[in-house]
Amino acid sequence: MKFHFQNRIPGLGLPSAVLLVGILALGAVFRFSTITQPFTDFFSWRQTLNAMMAGNFYHGNWNIFYPKVNWSGPDPGYSGFEFQTVSYIAALLYVVMGEHEWVGRSVAALFGLWGIFALYQLVRRVWDEERALLSAGVMAVLPGSIFIERSFLSDPVMVALMTTSVWILIVYLETDRLRFLLLSAVIGTWGVLTKPPGVVVSFAMVYATLTILRFRHKLKPSRIAVISIVGTLALVPVIAYYLWARHLGHSYPPYHVSFSGYLLWDQGLKQWLDENYFLGRLVWWFVTWLWTPPLIVLVALGIIFPFRAVDSEKRTSATAPWLFHWWLFGMVPLYIVAARELVLNPQNFHIINPAAAALSSDAIMTIASFFSRITQPSAGLVVRIKVIVVSLIIIAVSGTIALIRMCYPYAKQGYELGLALRQVSQPRDLVVTMANVLGDPIVIYYSQRRGWLFPPPPTVDVTELPEDDRESIQTFEKLRARGAAWLGIVGPQQMRLRREHPLLLAHFERTCCLYQRNPKWFIYSIIPSAPGN
Repeated sequence: MKFHFQNRIPGLGLPSAVLLVGILALGAVFRFSTITQPFTDFFSWRQTLNAMMAGNFYHGNWNIFYPKVNWSGPDPGYSGFEFQTVSYIAALLYVVMGEHEWVGRSVAALFGLWGIFALYQLVRRVWDEERALLSAGVMAVLPGSIFIERSFLSDPVMVALMTTSVWILIVYLETDRLRFLLLSAVIGTWGVLTKPPGVVVSFAMVYATLTILRFRHKLKPSRIAVISIVGTLALVPVIAYYLWARHLGHSYPPYHVSFSGYLLWDQGLKQWLDENYFLGRLVWWFVTWLWTPPLIVLVALGIIFPFRAVDSEKRTSATAPWLFHWWLFGMVPLYIVAARELVLNPQNFHIINPAAAALSSDAIMTIASFFSRITQPSAGLVVRIKVIVVSLIIIAVSGTIALIRMCYPYAKQGYELGLALRQVSQPRDLVVTMANVLGDPIVIYYSQRRGWLFPPPPTVDVTELPEDDRESIQTFEKLRARGAAWLGIVGPQQMRLRREHPLLLAHFERTCCLYQRNPKWFIYSIIPSAPGN
């Protein structure tokens, strides 16, 4: 497959390849800034989890079908997670580069840059060159994309793979070469294995298939049969792997399966309706950092504008004009069944960022064309360029505050506590930890020890202590009996225990010796449990 570039943008005089390289360079600057930051930012818990699994691969557990965490005490810690593309690649790079935060972040950033390139190739095939470059430009400066793609997460890999899969499918539909269909299926399967929300783009893929084949007068039963067979076969490894992940998570402590407990059938429709289907939290995520208000307005305009009469300048060569509408629509059924999971882990919305970039670029081009038509002909091109540049600047600037907020080291105390525990403990010691957010494994990860989160999974909600302190005391005694040697608590959690859970704190102080005290954290040496207790 050859990469296609139009030689020059009409009226601008610059080769499109030069502009694309500039866009990718700009995207790289944003994504590789602060690349060495410890995993203390907003996605601390998920990044340390991925880093933990990457570290376990690197230290000898190379079987990718057995992702392993360190918060199951002395037990193996195999858990039911998505296919570990990003953590496994990071582990392979650890062999050469060493185990550093920037390695995992760089894997995500590089896939993010490939995703920008794939989006350009996709848009230029279904729309045109100008919108393709602008879509890539929007994706490069989109605040949600920047932050997610500089984080050690699976989502940048999944989005890049799914965007590539759609692009290659379009190539197949336009060329009738079976190898492109097979390649699209393989990459799409890999993308959904990497993160299940990748299935969102299937709506866009079905739409593109039917639309382009009809346009080319090749919508024949035999062709549909071939595509259907390939698509069905592509689902087989996805279904098989996630059945395996479910089995793995149910067979080993800490008995954790990703996504479980947060789906519609786990909690019931009535409870979700009582919480307004989490729409308040959904709006907050998109307004504050995923898109920010300027992009929300542009996406809305990009959705609405196609309903107008198509003029001579707009989409004259479009092969699938509604592709990105269907891409966005694919999120609706996923949100219906997984709303709580999505609002708890908003990085899952990254799958619709390519569609947002494309639709907003369409809106910008439509606005630019309008202003160029109402000005003097000699100034039309200048006006178009100004509208485009100003739009990109507004998107970038509006996201700056959001990026600063998201990069703030919220979990720094947990990071420092983990380093302190590493210094005072022995490699085989088991630790119990309470980070800034309960359930965050950052303390265990940076301590380089095994142990337990407190409260330990499986529980209804690992981010909250039970209301009855007697239940927490009983849980702690079980960990103590299993050999827990150290208890690490960050300062804010210690204050919360004193205020809201005094009986539990009193039990800690009765069964543990205060070893180190710091305004940011407390380290206790746990008194061994008496035999028979």
